[in-house]
Amino acid sequence: MSTIVLPPLALPENLNYIAVFLTLDCNLNCAYCINDPEQGGQRRDLFHNPDTALPPQDWIRGLSRIPFSDDLPITLQGGEPTLYWGSKGLGEILAGLPHYFDLLTNFALKPDKFARLLNGQQKKLQRDAPYPSIRVSYHPEEMERTWKGRGFEELVERCAALADHGFRVSPVKAESDVGIYMVAHPDNAVTPRMRAACKDRVPFEAKEFLGMHNGQLFGSYLYPFSTHLTAANIYPRTLNCECRTSELLLDPLGFVWGCHFYLYEAWKNGVAEREFPGLRQMDYRFNRNSDRLFANEVLRPIGHILDPDFAMDSLRQFRPCSYYGRCIGCDTKVKNNRFQSLDDKNIAHTSVEIRNIEMPPELLDHPEILPHQRKYLRA
Repeated sequence: MSTIVLPPLALPENLNYIAVFLTLDCNLNCAYCINDPEQGGQRRDLFHNPDTALPPQDWIRGLSRIPFSDDLPITLQGGEPTLYWGSKGLGEILAGLPHYFDLLTNFALKPDKFARLLNGQQKKLQRDAPYPSIRVSYHPEEMERTWKGRGFEELVERCAALADHGFRVSPVKAESDVGIYMVAHPDNAVTPRMRAACKDRVPFEAKEFLGMHNGQLFGSYLYPFSTHLTAANIYPRTLNCECRTSELLLDPLGFVWGCHFYLYEAWKNGVAEREFPGLRQMDYRFNRNSDRLFANEVLRPIGHILDPDFAMDSLRQFRPCSYYGRCIGCDTKVKNNRFQSLDDKNIAHTSVEIRNIEMPPELLDHPEILPHQRKYLRA
Protein backbone atom coordinates (compact mmCIF):
# COMPACT_ATOMS: atom_id res chain seq x y z
CA MET A 1 0.00 0.00 0.00
CA SER A 2 1.27 3.47 -0.91
CA THR A 3 2.59 5.62 1.98
CA ILE A 4 1.95 8.94 0.24
CA VAL A 5 0.04 11.27 2.55
CA LEU A 6 -3.40 12.10 1.16
CA PRO A 7 -4.63 15.62 2.01
CA PRO A 8 -8.20 15.99 3.28
CA LEU A 9 -10.87 16.98 0.79
CA ALA A 10 -12.73 20.27 1.21
CA LEU A 11 -16.36 19.39 0.53
CA PRO A 12 -18.31 22.15 -1.24
CA GLU A 13 -21.64 23.13 0.26
CA ASN A 14 -23.45 22.05 -2.88
CA LEU A 15 -22.08 18.49 -2.80
CA ASN A 16 -25.26 16.49 -2.68
CA TYR A 17 -24.28 12.83 -2.59
CA ILE A 18 -21.26 10.61 -2.00
CA ALA A 19 -21.59 7.23 -3.72
CA VAL A 20 -19.15 4.34 -3.45
CA PHE A 21 -19.87 1.51 -5.88
CA LEU A 22 -18.06 -1.20 -3.90
CA THR A 23 -18.71 -3.77 -6.61
CA LEU A 24 -20.74 -3.99 -9.79
CA ASP A 25 -21.20 -7.71 -9.24
CA CYS A 26 -24.72 -8.76 -8.20
CA ASN A 27 -26.45 -11.93 -7.05
CA LEU A 28 -29.48 -11.07 -9.20
CA ASN A 29 -29.78 -10.92 -12.97
CA CYS A 30 -32.87 -8.77 -13.46
CA ALA A 31 -34.23 -7.87 -16.88
CA TYR A 32 -34.55 -4.27 -15.65
CA CYS A 33 -31.58 -2.81 -13.75
CA ILE A 34 -30.71 0.83 -13.10
CA ASN A 35 -27.05 -0.07 -13.78
CA ASP A 36 -27.96 -1.15 -17.32
CA PRO A 37 -28.94 1.91 -19.36
CA GLU A 38 -29.85 -0.11 -22.44
CA GLN A 39 -32.04 -2.50 -20.43
CA GLY A 40 -30.55 -5.43 -22.29
CA GLY A 41 -31.47 -7.98 -19.62
CA GLN A 42 -27.86 -9.11 -19.48
CA ARG A 43 -26.79 -7.41 -16.29
CA ARG A 44 -24.53 -10.17 -14.98
CA ASP A 45 -22.69 -10.43 -18.29
CA LEU A 46 -22.18 -6.69 -18.44
CA PHE A 47 -20.76 -6.08 -14.97
CA HIS A 48 -19.57 -9.42 -13.56
CA ASN A 49 -16.10 -8.39 -12.44
CA PRO A 50 -15.61 -9.99 -9.01
CA ASP A 51 -11.80 -9.78 -9.16
CA THR A 52 -11.64 -6.07 -9.82
CA ALA A 53 -12.18 -4.07 -6.67
CA LEU A 54 -10.16 -1.79 -4.43
CA PRO A 55 -9.14 -3.60 -1.17
CA PRO A 56 -10.82 -2.44 2.08
CA GLN A 57 -7.63 -0.85 3.43
CA ASP A 58 -7.32 1.30 0.31
CA TRP A 59 -10.94 2.37 0.64
CA ILE A 60 -10.35 3.32 4.27
CA ARG A 61 -7.31 5.34 3.26
CA GLY A 62 -9.15 7.10 0.45
CA LEU A 63 -12.44 7.75 2.23
CA SER A 64 -10.64 9.07 5.32
CA ARG A 65 -10.00 12.18 3.21
CA ILE A 66 -13.71 12.99 3.43
CA PRO A 67 -14.58 15.11 6.49
CA PHE A 68 -17.10 13.62 8.93
CA SER A 69 -20.61 14.99 8.46
CA ASP A 70 -23.85 14.36 10.34
CA ASP A 71 -26.01 14.99 7.30
CA LEU A 72 -23.93 13.78 4.36
CA PRO A 73 -23.36 10.02 4.72
CA ILE A 74 -21.20 7.93 2.43
CA THR A 75 -23.58 5.71 0.47
CA LEU A 76 -22.31 2.19 -0.21
CA GLN A 77 -23.93 0.67 -3.26
CA GLY A 78 -23.35 -1.46 -6.33
CA GLY A 79 -24.15 -3.99 -7.78
CA GLU A 80 -24.74 -5.67 -4.47
CA PRO A 81 -22.35 -4.11 -1.91
CA THR A 82 -22.69 -6.90 0.69
CA LEU A 83 -20.90 -9.23 -1.77
CA TYR A 84 -17.81 -7.00 -1.78
CA TRP A 85 -14.53 -8.66 -0.81
CA GLY A 86 -16.05 -12.03 -0.08
CA SER A 87 -18.79 -10.28 1.93
CA LYS A 88 -16.21 -9.30 4.56
CA GLY A 89 -15.24 -5.95 3.07
CA LEU A 90 -18.28 -4.00 4.23
CA GLY A 91 -17.55 -4.55 7.93
CA GLU A 92 -13.85 -3.78 7.46
CA ILE A 93 -14.62 -0.43 5.86
CA LEU A 94 -17.20 0.51 8.51
CA ALA A 95 -14.76 -0.37 11.29
CA GLY A 96 -11.97 1.69 9.76
CA LEU A 97 -13.81 5.00 9.45
CA PRO A 98 -15.78 7.29 11.80
CA HIS A 99 -18.38 8.26 9.18
CA TYR A 100 -22.07 7.55 8.89
CA PHE A 101 -23.00 5.32 5.97
CA ASP A 102 -26.10 4.55 3.96
CA LEU A 103 -26.41 1.13 2.34
CA LEU A 104 -28.30 0.25 -0.85
CA THR A 105 -28.76 -3.52 -0.87
CA ASN A 106 -31.05 -6.30 -2.05
CA PHE A 107 -30.45 -8.12 1.26
CA ALA A 108 -28.57 -10.99 -0.37
CA LEU A 109 -27.35 -12.25 3.02
CA LYS A 110 -29.50 -13.69 5.78
CA PRO A 111 -29.90 -11.28 8.73
CA ASP A 112 -27.65 -13.23 11.12
CA LYS A 113 -24.80 -13.33 8.63
CA PHE A 114 -25.35 -9.72 7.57
CA ALA A 115 -25.18 -8.52 11.18
CA ARG A 116 -22.13 -10.68 11.94
CA LEU A 117 -20.24 -9.28 8.96
CA LEU A 118 -20.91 -5.72 10.06
CA ASN A 119 -18.14 -6.27 12.56
CA GLY A 120 -20.02 -4.61 15.46
CA GLN A 121 -20.41 -1.38 13.49
CA GLN A 122 -24.22 -1.18 13.38
CA LYS A 123 -24.17 2.40 14.74
CA LYS A 124 -22.45 3.58 11.56
CA LEU A 125 -25.66 2.67 9.70
CA GLN A 126 -27.91 4.50 12.16
CA ARG A 127 -28.46 8.25 12.07
CA ASP A 128 -31.32 10.70 12.42
CA ALA A 129 -32.68 11.14 8.92
CA PRO A 130 -36.10 11.42 7.25
CA TYR A 131 -35.53 8.06 5.57
CA PRO A 132 -33.91 4.70 6.43
CA SER A 133 -30.13 4.36 6.15
CA ILE A 134 -30.46 0.78 4.89
CA ARG A 135 -32.57 0.90 1.75
CA VAL A 136 -33.48 -2.56 0.55
CA SER A 137 -34.53 -2.96 -3.07
CA TYR A 138 -37.27 -5.41 -4.03
CA HIS A 139 -36.86 -7.02 -7.45
CA PRO A 140 -40.08 -8.97 -8.12
CA GLU A 141 -38.96 -11.11 -11.05
CA GLU A 142 -35.76 -12.45 -9.48
CA MET A 143 -36.87 -12.55 -5.84
CA GLU A 144 -40.19 -14.31 -6.46
CA ARG A 145 -38.31 -16.89 -8.51
CA THR A 146 -35.57 -17.35 -5.90
CA TRP A 147 -37.92 -17.53 -2.90
CA LYS A 148 -40.59 -19.55 -4.68
CA GLY A 149 -43.41 -17.07 -4.83
CA ARG A 150 -42.91 -15.41 -1.44
CA GLY A 151 -40.08 -13.05 -2.32
CA PHE A 152 -41.64 -9.94 -0.78
CA GLU A 153 -42.56 -11.76 2.43
CA GLU A 154 -39.00 -13.07 2.73
CA LEU A 155 -37.63 -9.57 2.30
CA VAL A 156 -39.97 -8.16 4.96
CA GLU A 157 -38.95 -10.91 7.38
CA ARG A 158 -35.25 -10.26 6.77
CA CYS A 159 -35.74 -6.53 7.42
CA ALA A 160 -37.82 -7.14 10.54
CA ALA A 161 -35.17 -9.52 11.89
CA LEU A 162 -32.67 -6.65 12.06
CA ALA A 163 -34.45 -5.58 15.26
CA ASP A 164 -32.69 -8.54 16.90
CA HIS A 165 -29.33 -7.09 15.90
CA GLY A 166 -29.52 -3.57 17.32
CA PHE A 167 -31.33 -1.79 14.50
CA ARG A 168 -34.50 0.28 14.79
CA VAL A 169 -37.30 -1.27 12.74
CA SER A 170 -40.54 0.68 12.51
CA PRO A 171 -43.31 1.09 9.91
CA VAL A 172 -42.61 4.85 10.12
CA LYS A 173 -39.73 5.52 7.76
CA ALA A 174 -38.23 8.41 9.76
CA GLU A 175 -38.06 6.07 12.76
CA SER A 176 -36.66 3.02 10.99
CA ASP A 177 -33.08 2.13 10.04
CA VAL A 178 -34.35 -0.12 7.25
CA GLY A 179 -36.98 0.19 4.52
CA ILE A 180 -37.99 -1.55 1.31
CA TYR A 181 -38.15 0.19 -2.06
CA MET A 182 -39.36 -0.94 -5.47
CA VAL A 183 -38.98 0.78 -8.83
CA ALA A 184 -42.46 1.56 -10.13
CA HIS A 185 -41.69 -0.08 -13.47
CA PRO A 186 -44.84 -0.61 -15.55
CA ASP A 187 -44.36 -4.36 -15.14
CA ASN A 188 -44.23 -4.07 -11.33
CA ALA A 189 -47.38 -3.76 -9.25
CA VAL A 190 -47.97 -3.12 -5.56
CA THR A 191 -50.42 -5.86 -4.61
CA PRO A 192 -52.72 -6.23 -1.58
CA ARG A 193 -50.56 -9.20 -0.58
CA MET A 194 -47.50 -6.97 -0.42
CA ARG A 195 -49.29 -4.26 1.55
CA ALA A 196 -50.46 -6.86 4.07
CA ALA A 197 -46.96 -8.33 4.42
CA CYS A 198 -45.30 -5.03 5.36
CA LYS A 199 -48.17 -3.40 7.26
CA ASP A 200 -47.12 -2.27 10.76
CA ARG A 201 -43.71 -3.83 10.22
CA VAL A 202 -41.38 -2.21 7.66
CA PRO A 203 -41.63 0.98 5.53
CA PHE A 204 -42.28 0.32 1.86
CA GLU A 205 -42.32 2.71 -1.11
CA ALA A 206 -42.48 2.49 -4.87
CA LYS A 207 -39.98 4.86 -6.49
CA GLU A 208 -40.48 6.60 -9.82
CA PHE A 209 -39.45 4.61 -12.88
CA LEU A 210 -37.09 6.50 -15.18
CA GLY A 211 -36.68 5.63 -18.82
CA MET A 212 -38.46 4.24 -21.85
CA HIS A 213 -40.97 1.39 -21.83
CA ASN A 214 -42.92 0.29 -24.90
CA GLY A 215 -42.17 3.59 -26.58
CA GLN A 216 -43.31 5.75 -23.65
CA LEU A 217 -41.00 7.99 -21.65
CA PHE A 218 -41.35 7.91 -17.86
CA GLY A 219 -39.95 10.55 -15.48
CA SER A 220 -39.55 14.34 -15.42
CA TYR A 221 -36.24 15.70 -16.68
CA LEU A 222 -34.74 19.19 -16.64
CA TYR A 223 -33.07 19.04 -20.06
CA PRO A 224 -34.88 18.23 -23.33
CA PHE A 225 -34.30 14.73 -24.80
CA SER A 226 -31.53 14.07 -22.24
CA THR A 227 -32.28 10.36 -21.74
CA HIS A 228 -34.08 9.29 -24.90
CA LEU A 229 -32.86 11.28 -27.89
CA THR A 230 -31.60 8.22 -29.76
CA ALA A 231 -33.61 5.54 -27.92
CA ALA A 232 -36.87 7.20 -29.00
CA ASN A 233 -35.51 7.81 -32.52
CA ILE A 234 -35.88 11.58 -32.13
CA TYR A 235 -32.43 12.06 -33.67
CA PRO A 236 -29.92 9.55 -35.07
CA ARG A 237 -26.91 10.59 -32.95
CA THR A 238 -26.05 12.06 -29.58
CA LEU A 239 -25.21 15.77 -29.21
CA ASN A 240 -22.37 17.88 -27.85
CA CYS A 241 -22.77 19.80 -24.60
CA GLU A 242 -20.87 20.80 -21.44
CA CYS A 243 -21.58 19.08 -18.12
CA ARG A 244 -20.52 19.01 -14.47
CA THR A 245 -21.68 17.06 -11.42
CA SER A 246 -22.80 17.79 -7.87
CA GLU A 247 -22.00 14.27 -6.68
CA LEU A 248 -18.86 12.36 -5.76
CA LEU A 249 -19.18 9.08 -7.69
CA LEU A 250 -16.53 6.44 -6.98
CA ASP A 251 -16.35 3.18 -8.92
CA PRO A 252 -15.11 -0.19 -7.52
CA LEU A 253 -11.49 0.75 -8.30
CA GLY A 254 -11.62 4.21 -6.74
CA PHE A 255 -11.93 6.18 -9.98
CA VAL A 256 -14.02 9.37 -9.75
CA TRP A 257 -16.62 9.86 -12.50
CA GLY A 258 -18.51 12.89 -13.79
CA CYS A 259 -21.82 11.11 -14.28
CA HIS A 260 -23.45 7.69 -14.09
CA PHE A 261 -23.46 7.21 -17.88
CA TYR A 262 -19.69 7.52 -18.12
CA LEU A 263 -19.20 5.22 -15.11
CA TYR A 264 -21.51 2.44 -16.33
CA GLU A 265 -20.50 2.65 -19.97
CA ALA A 266 -16.77 2.68 -19.18
CA TRP A 267 -17.18 -0.42 -17.01
CA LYS A 268 -19.14 -2.19 -19.71
CA ASN A 269 -16.25 -1.44 -22.07
CA GLY A 270 -13.57 -2.47 -19.56
CA VAL A 271 -11.94 0.98 -19.47
CA ALA A 272 -11.36 1.22 -15.70
CA GLU A 273 -10.19 -2.38 -15.33
CA ARG A 274 -7.80 -2.01 -18.27
CA GLU A 275 -6.06 1.15 -17.06
CA PHE A 276 -6.08 0.53 -13.30
CA PRO A 277 -2.86 -1.61 -13.09
CA GLY A 278 -0.88 1.14 -14.83
CA LEU A 279 -2.24 3.81 -12.53
CA ARG A 280 -1.46 1.72 -9.45
CA GLN A 281 2.17 1.46 -10.56
CA MET A 282 2.22 5.26 -10.68
CA ASP A 283 1.06 5.54 -7.05
CA TYR A 284 -2.41 6.54 -8.32
CA ARG A 285 -1.10 9.87 -9.71
CA PHE A 286 -4.11 10.29 -11.97
CA ASN A 287 -3.88 14.05 -12.54
CA ARG A 288 -0.30 13.79 -13.76
CA ASN A 289 -0.81 10.76 -15.99
CA SER A 290 -4.44 10.64 -17.13
CA ASP A 291 -3.80 12.07 -20.61
CA ARG A 292 -1.26 9.34 -21.26
CA LEU A 293 -3.17 6.48 -19.63
CA PHE A 294 -6.52 7.35 -21.15
CA ALA A 295 -5.19 8.81 -24.41
CA ASN A 296 -7.45 6.62 -26.53
CA GLU A 297 -10.50 6.71 -24.28
CA VAL A 298 -13.39 9.12 -24.71
CA LEU A 299 -15.09 7.71 -21.60
CA ARG A 300 -12.52 8.63 -19.01
CA PRO A 301 -12.77 9.31 -15.27
CA ILE A 302 -12.04 12.72 -13.80
CA GLY A 303 -9.85 11.62 -10.89
CA HIS A 304 -8.89 8.93 -8.40
CA ILE A 305 -9.59 8.98 -4.69
CA LEU A 306 -6.01 7.81 -3.88
CA ASP A 307 -4.36 10.53 -5.97
CA PRO A 308 -2.97 13.16 -3.56
CA ASP A 309 -3.58 15.79 -6.26
CA PHE A 310 -7.31 15.02 -6.47
CA ALA A 311 -9.42 17.91 -5.19
CA MET A 312 -13.16 18.48 -5.14
CA ASP A 313 -12.76 21.49 -7.45
CA SER A 314 -12.47 19.03 -10.32
CA LEU A 315 -16.15 18.12 -9.88
CA ARG A 316 -17.21 21.69 -10.56
CA GLN A 317 -15.47 22.09 -13.90
CA PHE A 318 -17.72 22.02 -16.94
CA ARG A 319 -16.36 19.37 -19.31
CA PRO A 320 -17.23 18.77 -22.97
CA CYS A 321 -19.39 15.73 -23.61
CA SER A 322 -20.56 14.22 -26.91
CA TYR A 323 -23.08 11.76 -25.45
CA TYR A 324 -25.96 14.13 -24.70
CA GLY A 325 -29.21 12.26 -25.28
CA ARG A 326 -28.07 9.05 -23.59
CA CYS A 327 -27.92 10.47 -20.03
CA ILE A 328 -28.93 8.22 -17.15
CA GLY A 329 -32.30 9.26 -15.73
CA CYS A 330 -31.06 9.70 -12.17
CA ASP A 331 -28.59 12.34 -13.40
CA THR A 332 -31.08 14.60 -15.22
CA LYS A 333 -34.28 13.86 -13.30
CA VAL A 334 -35.86 16.87 -11.56
CA LYS A 335 -35.66 16.25 -7.81
CA ASN A 336 -34.82 17.65 -4.40
CA ASN A 337 -31.26 18.21 -3.29
CA ARG A 338 -30.33 17.13 0.25
CA PHE A 339 -31.75 20.43 1.54
CA GLN A 340 -35.18 19.68 0.01
CA SER A 341 -34.78 22.59 -2.45
CA LEU A 342 -37.68 21.59 -4.70
CA ASP A 343 -40.20 21.11 -1.91
CA ASP A 344 -39.19 24.12 0.20
CA LYS A 345 -38.04 26.71 -2.37
CA ASN A 346 -39.36 25.40 -5.70
CA ILE A 347 -35.76 25.13 -6.95
CA ALA A 348 -35.27 22.07 -9.13
CA HIS A 349 -32.14 20.03 -8.56
CA THR A 350 -30.43 17.59 -10.89
CA SER A 351 -27.33 15.52 -10.24
CA VAL A 352 -25.57 17.10 -13.20
CA GLU A 353 -25.65 20.63 -14.64
CA ILE A 354 -25.69 20.82 -18.43
CA ARG A 355 -25.19 23.85 -20.66
CA ASN A 356 -24.49 24.71 -24.30
CA ILE A 357 -26.41 21.77 -25.75
CA GLU A 358 -25.80 21.84 -29.51
CA MET A 359 -29.37 21.23 -30.59
CA PRO A 360 -29.73 20.60 -34.35
CA PRO A 361 -31.75 23.30 -36.18
CA GLU A 362 -34.40 20.76 -37.20
CA LEU A 363 -35.17 20.04 -33.52
CA LEU A 364 -35.35 23.63 -32.27
CA ASP A 365 -39.11 23.82 -32.83
CA HIS A 366 -39.80 20.35 -31.41
CA PRO A 367 -42.79 20.49 -29.01
CA GLU A 368 -40.82 18.64 -26.30
CA ILE A 369 -38.52 21.66 -25.89
CA LEU A 370 -40.23 23.91 -23.35
CA PRO A 371 -39.55 27.67 -23.19
CA HIS A 372 -37.66 27.46 -19.89
CA GLN A 373 -35.33 24.81 -21.35
CA ARG A 374 -34.00 27.00 -24.15
CA LYS A 375 -31.46 28.62 -21.82
CA TYR A 376 -29.60 25.30 -21.75
CA LEU A 377 -29.10 25.29 -25.53
CA ARG A 378 -26.11 26.80 -27.28
CA ALA A 379 -27.05 30.27 -28.47
